[in-house]
Amino acid sequence: MMADFFARAVSWVEKENHRFIGILRGLSEQEWRAPTFCPNWCVAEVVAHMTLGARFYAHVIPAGAAGRLEMPFGAENLESFWAHRKKVGDELVALPDDERIDAFAVAVWRLQEIFEGVRSDDLDKKAWHWLAPCPIRTFPGQRLYELILHDWDIKNRPDGGLYSQALPMAVECLPERFPIFFGARGDRDFSGTICFETKEPGRIWAMRIQEGHSEIVYADHGDCDARVVCDGSDLVLLTTGRASLEDKERTGRLRIEGDKVKAALVLDVLSRPF
Repeated sequence: MMADFFARAVSWVEKENHRFIGILRGLSEQEWRAPTFCPNWCVAEVVAHMTLGARFYAHVIPAGAAGRLEMPFGAENLESFWAHRKKVGDELVALPDDERIDAFAVAVWRLQEIFEGVRSDDLDKKAWHWLAPCPIRTFPGQRLYELILHDWDIKNRPDGGLYSQALPMAVECLPERFPIFFGARGDRDFSGTICFETKEPGRIWAMRIQEGHSEIVYADHGDCDARVVCDGSDLVLLTTGRASLEDKERTGRLRIEGDKVKAALVLDVLSRPF
């Protein structure tokens, strides 16, 4: 079942690669320099960031499958990792627009080959990530987020939603993302169960947290401490640092039932920018 889920996520990444490259090829020179939702980044800088992300994943996934938690780019520590990304990112931004698109395409299609070559025996092995080591099976979902979220960033219309066709798959990937994020950033003393219910697409799951350790239960549990209800697009935007919990509640786009303090504590951790 997990292999099938992984394959569906990989298929959606391929579709979004094609769509995103098509968007880039339609940009004017002025649009490449336009501001985005990402603070202080123009479109060219967002695309450079995405290119480096694809190269990053293309290195750490095969290393993880071979049993190595290995940093990419020859980095020995986080300082050299971020320094490399800054240096090469600036170089990508300085390229002519067509060359920048070509560099992006080479990186994403190389990563696609790696995704498609992952064996089922390797899905639970962990690969290096700066936040925390992550199971290889989670990387296509993370890449799908990057593609649809940076499309949203480039449009820079904060009241708009995410690309609807890819949204059901993106929402399905959230339950794998939440325990990793809470485990890396959450309160080790926190215990509670938070249920999540999305509309459009309709999904329900619960996250049980016991002294910082969390697990996902795919059911509607009546014993949840709190229930978070909103559209799928709003939940993805909220839990990737692109929306305000207060604003979503104020406008009626998000509803919290039950223990609002516990729910807010969990959502605060999940909604910190990645």
